[in-house]
Amino acid sequence: MTKQADRQYPLALELAWFIRLRWIAGTVVAVSGALDRFVLHWHSMSVQVFFLGVIILVYNAALLASLKAEWQPKRGYLLRLAAAQMLLDLVCLALLTGWTTGLHSPILGFFVFHMVFASLLLPRTLAYGSALAAIGLLAGSLAWTGQIPSTHGETLIFSGFSFTLLMTVALTNHITRDLRRQRRRLARQNKRMRTMARRLWLNQRAMIRQEKIVALGQMAAGIAHEVTNPLANMDGLLQLTQHKPERMNAEAISKLREQIARINAIVQQMRSLVHPADGQQQRLPLNDVVAQTIEMVRIDSRAKRLGIQADLAGDVGAVIIRPQALQQVLVNLLLNSLDALAEVRQPKLVVKTSRRERWYVIEVIDNGVGIKPEHLNRVFEPFFTTKPVGKGTGLGLSISYNLIQRLGGMIDVSSQLGVGTTLTIHLPVPKAEPAAAPAESTEGH
Repeated sequence: MTKQADRQYPLALELAWFIRLRWIAGTVVAVSGALDRFVLHWHSMSVQVFFLGVIILVYNAALLASLKAEWQPKRGYLLRLAAAQMLLDLVCLALLTGWTTGLHSPILGFFVFHMVFASLLLPRTLAYGSALAAIGLLAGSLAWTGQIPSTHGETLIFSGFSFTLLMTVALTNHITRDLRRQRRRLARQNKRMRTMARRLWLNQRAMIRQEKIVALGQMAAGIAHEVTNPLANMDGLLQLTQHKPERMNAEAISKLREQIARINAIVQQMRSLVHPADGQQQRLPLNDVVAQTIEMVRIDSRAKRLGIQADLAGDVGAVIIRPQALQQVLVNLLLNSLDALAEVRQPKLVVKTSRRERWYVIEVIDNGVGIKPEHLNRVFEPFFTTKPVGKGTGLGLSISYNLIQRLGGMIDVSSQLGVGTTLTIHLPVPKAEPAAAPAESTEGH
């Protein structure tokens, strides 16, 4: 049976464990009978003991085959199999007890073990039935071997033994009932926790998508402008060719295609932004991902006013990331910086990349209004924002923090009122890639 089947059918797992114990018990009985027959000579029933051990091993093999024969055993089948095992074991124990000095036999204690097993494997009624069966089988074995209790002391031993079996079932059932109740309660709690985790995951995905929509809304004017310009150029060219068809030459067609390509590039950038941020990991040049994101944000009219300076180190190399996740983080950081620079007379926004030992580093630096010291420890908290009501969800930095953590990295912030803010992203360098030597950076505008 597979591990999954074991989890689905705990009774089958317990029966398999019981069968494994019986291999040891049957072997011990057979070996002890053989040793007594040829070496010890303690009693006259050694041959019978040996063959009884062999019989235990044989029926144990049959029980194991019966358990494996059912791929998805039903509970009723498993209970019948457990009851059969218990009855066969009790018969063997009763015979061994009768053959080894009856009420003074060292085998007597193994009845108690089997009452524990019966309480674990069987319902309470069947467990008590097993105790009564054990008492009856022992009495029959004593009668068959001529060892019926005849003295007051032997009667007390048999009565105490019978009471012990019944009390063992009662106590074990009480313990196992509590354990099973606790297991069911834990199973219900685990199910609720899995359901809650699933809902949290779905809500997180929804919040990520919502934050992307907010970012697109902030860039909407720039997007409209970027799309309107090539459309206006195309419309003018088409109107010209409508009045003068002879002007529709290869050069005009080339200009139309250029404008179409420009619109297509804008659409592709937007599609990249709204793509789910938990896609497949890819190995990509870090500078390429950063540069593409900067170009995407440059559509925003505020970015056009102040410009975004790209200071990308040439030795950064490739990083294993989910590109959409990193793009969303950078878009969030850049839009926050643009908001912080709205009232600054000489705004400056710089995106730097570098490599420091085993980390890739991306810095978003602005000379905006800054963040109050008492707010620095809360900027990554969900729904915390210092923006006016209606201007921010308070989720951008929180989502960015979680996305960078998923990528195995870190993100931190340093800020000073009236001076500016620096947000720093650390992403791990792949282990197989050696540390690069420092190199001069390349700047782009």
